[in-house]
Amino acid sequence: MIDKHIEKSFNRLCEAEYKADFVFRPASYSWQGDWEGRAILAYCNLYEITGKKPTDFDKVMELLPEKMNEEGFIGPVFNDNEVDEQQIAGHSWVLCGLVEYYKLFKDEKVLQMAKTLFYNMYMRVLPHIKDYPLDREQVNEGGVSGSLTGKVINGWKLSSDVGCAFHNIDGVARYYALTKDENAKLYLDTAIAKFFEFDRRKARAQTHTTMTGARGMYILYTATGDKKYLDMAIEVFNLYRDYGMTLTYENLNWFERPDTWTEPCAVIDSFILAVNLYEATGDKQYLTYLRRVWFNGLSFCHRVNGGAGPNSIVLKDQPYLWINRYEAQFCCTMRYCELLLYVDKNRDLLVRDDQKDVVIDEFGRKFKGDLMYVLDEEKGEEIAIYDLAFPENNEKKYKVLFN
Repeated sequence: MIDKHIEKSFNRLCEAEYKADFVFRPASYSWQGDWEGRAILAYCNLYEITGKKPTDFDKVMELLPEKMNEEGFIGPVFNDNEVDEQQIAGHSWVLCGLVEYYKLFKDEKVLQMAKTLFYNMYMRVLPHIKDYPLDREQVNEGGVSGSLTGKVINGWKLSSDVGCAFHNIDGVARYYALTKDENAKLYLDTAIAKFFEFDRRKARAQTHTTMTGARGMYILYTATGDKKYLDMAIEVFNLYRDYGMTLTYENLNWFERPDTWTEPCAVIDSFILAVNLYEATGDKQYLTYLRRVWFNGLSFCHRVNGGAGPNSIVLKDQPYLWINRYEAQFCCTMRYCELLLYVDKNRDLLVRDDQKDVVIDEFGRKFKGDLMYVLDEEKGEEIAIYDLAFPENNEKKYKVLFN
């Protein structure tokens, strides 16, 4: 099954939306650098898994320098009066992609692009971090792809993906781990301190950016050996597990908003972080989690066309699983490739275990081992969610809770 996931994702990343003439988004696209960065990272992930390059990998890297502005990033030059959190969030993926590309191919020009991006964008963001607005009006806004709200508070141009400015903890942490640039360490410590001032539940923060930030904290732990960063990552993981996770091991797109949808990007982050925490601590709770999130949360997110998309939020009073949006081609499809890199490296942890004993837990979920079973009410049949991988684009619903 894992090989099939890899094949489908590889083939999807060779299709039109991931060719160079589409990857580079028009000036009107409000997530500057996001599509481009996620694509480069996905190409790198797939190359590392398969040894093959998706169709336009080389072309995108060849064109990237000329798509940058005079300051070395995509979109408008930096505005000290209005820091655009979507632009700095999007460029975290560019930084991730450049770092991973350099690690694979040792291209010094790409490393210089990463340095230029860090200094010309993130070092200019640094003095503004202290002013990031923490108190947010609780409104139900935002789509599967976030958008600028039109609000500028404390010099920050804000997104409906609440807290997405902290995406860059991941990108800058990867940059620091590679270069040991002490200015990047200064940036990270400042951003992480602000991250922990943020009441993410009260602000209804996006869970994806929360977990991406936590992964950056773990990377910083591996780069420094300082256990405080590991403890921070564990604290964020626990917050997500307790308040941001659905009963199918997916996520609420925002904390405290159960009427929305899941987002594979956040679920992928939670899987990768669980792998990291299991490696670091040996605590079996993380092994159980990563197995259950793979078998029950992430396989159903992977569609038959090789893309990935959000599903319904399953909670105690919302017992049905269905496809909410068939594909989020602008984010989740690409991030699924990074998931598969970790899945491929940890196949020994993901062997299917069909235990004979059926266990129904306190929520009414039915398990055999780590596989959760759901009811197809039309057919009157029970089926493992794992066996529903690669669903077609339909409105079929499955009952998750049995009591």
